[in-house]
Amino acid sequence: MKKINLAVIMGGMSSEHEVSLDTGKNVIKNLDKEKYNVKPVIISKKGEWSLEVLKDTDVVFNALHGEYGEDGRIQGLLDCFKVPYTGSGVLSSAIGMDKIKSYEIFKLHGLNVPKETTLKKGEKVVVKPSCLGSSVGISIVDNQKDLKKAIKKATRKCDAVIIEEYIDGKELTCGILENAKGQKYLALPVTEIIPPDGHFFDYDVKYDGSTQEITPAKISKKLFKEIQEQSIKAHQILGCAGYSRADFIVKNNKIYILEVNTLPGLTSESLLPKAAKEAGIEFSKLLDIIITNAINN
Repeated sequence: MKKINLAVIMGGMSSEHEVSLDTGKNVIKNLDKEKYNVKPVIISKKGEWSLEVLKDTDVVFNALHGEYGEDGRIQGLLDCFKVPYTGSGVLSSAIGMDKIKSYEIFKLHGLNVPKETTLKKGEKVVVKPSCLGSSVGISIVDNQKDLKKAIKKATRKCDAVIIEEYIDGKELTCGILENAKGQKYLALPVTEIIPPDGHFFDYDVKYDGSTQEITPAKISKKLFKEIQEQSIKAHQILGCAGYSRADFIVKNNKIYILEVNTLPGLTSESLLPKAAKEAGIEFSKLLDIIITNAINN
């Protein structure tokens, strides 16, 4: 059987450059070399790379994270060259990265999102940029002085900022994989995320190994199923393709959706491959499914 010419694009101009490299290297390490001719493509932090790599490429594995890679821009470029790629398309990627727009769509479809709020004395709020991933630029504050610092931090790479209520609840996440195990939309086992004391699930604790992750989450069967159903719904209403992962906070049995990751990380520490393994899908098989979806979309 003829091998598939696969370009793995990684790195890029975002603040998640290094994590993207980890994802790309982990993907390349686990690809079946009997099936794929693999071309590693590293985009520099300045955005430098050669479009020549797309010549004779059957499909691109998009291992980028954050701006440029997850927000629809690289997807638009690849569409122009008519090269299939893994993950969601231009519109879904752009909306998924824009928290303000995705919140509006979630609400229109009956999903709960944290409420926009003002900072009242003695209360906490969450300040986040509307257009970044991996919890980059997010702060939890409880006073006006820190609020100003948090807004400045959030606007370094994003013009719009969300200030929303702080919800002290269980952090849960659930991955979706298309066309796996005979299902159009396979909801993977739900994971509970328990950051170290004094932290929320920010960029640092996502990747330093200090966060406890429990898969499958030790929650009621009812809540487990509801999280899976809402993850599928969010995937569908944003028009995602291939795979995604939705993040939630649950308090007093009320579910709040926080965001949909249209390009979940695939490093050794990433949540989606761990959940897939729990579902009986080894990493190399997971990559095969993602690539096959890209080719067939």
